[in-house]
Amino acid sequence: MKNFSLIIALLCCALVGNAQKYVTDSMMVNGNMRSYTIFLPEGIQPGAPLVVCMHGYGKKVAKPSRFDLDPVAAREKFAVCYIAGLRDTTGHYGYNVGYPAQAAMHKHETSDICTLTEAVQKRFNLSKTNTFATGMSNGGDMCYLMAYEGQTAFRALAPVAGITMAWIYKKYEAPHPVSIYEIHGTADKTSSWDGDMENKGGWGAYLPLNVSIGYWVARNRCTTIEPTDTIPGKDPSNGHYIVRHRYTGGTDGTEVWVDEVVNAPHSWHAKDMDTGEAVWAFFRHFLK
Repeated sequence: MKNFSLIIALLCCALVGNAQKYVTDSMMVNGNMRSYTIFLPEGIQPGAPLVVCMHGYGKKVAKPSRFDLDPVAAREKFAVCYIAGLRDTTGHYGYNVGYPAQAAMHKHETSDICTLTEAVQKRFNLSKTNTFATGMSNGGDMCYLMAYEGQTAFRALAPVAGITMAWIYKKYEAPHPVSIYEIHGTADKTSSWDGDMENKGGWGAYLPLNVSIGYWVARNRCTTIEPTDTIPGKDPSNGHYIVRHRYTGGTDGTEVWVDEVVNAPHSWHAKDMDTGEAVWAFFRHFLK
């Protein structure tokens, strides 16, 4: 009877351990306490893919529910790690990409994000190969900074409403190609599709999207421009629709994707499209 009770107890523990859950923790990286929340879906297997998600610039750190990645992860059995940005002198949380308010912040953001990601991979027994990063606004800007600085933790990057700061473009020559997928509204007044080289918005000068994307099409040496595809948004009554641009045939199979969300403002674009599904479809394309 004791043996039977022990077996039942072990089975219960195994089932509980395999249940869907969120884990919030932090660790010291380069003198800064970096916090994260990771979503682990029910039935996730050792060596499962990992998607890192970075929030936008703001007074608070965005909750996982701000995005629509977790339902996709629950179905596809990958983990999602939401890494929190650090607080700047104005009380806003974000990732240091060179905004004026971030001048006093530490300068090792890319290496910090990669170090934390590697620790998460090890702790939760996740894939070191199939790891990807996405982010909105400031988190999207961070994707571009990591690409230019030659990060090696992520197989592909998917910035949403992301921009390339002019100083990054002038300072770096990306050391290796990387697949990039940008989702961006043409009516975005925060991260303008047309760029802001005169710094009228106060974020610092940044490139127009055609220049930002053109850099990666050239750097990846994409040889094929796929025919554009236009699809309606989730709510056609608001006048938003999506024009898909695909540049393929790049070095080592790299590609550049752009979803131009016509007439849409600054957002994660969940009202216009299933962004989480789209981001995962891109990442899944590069699973190894």
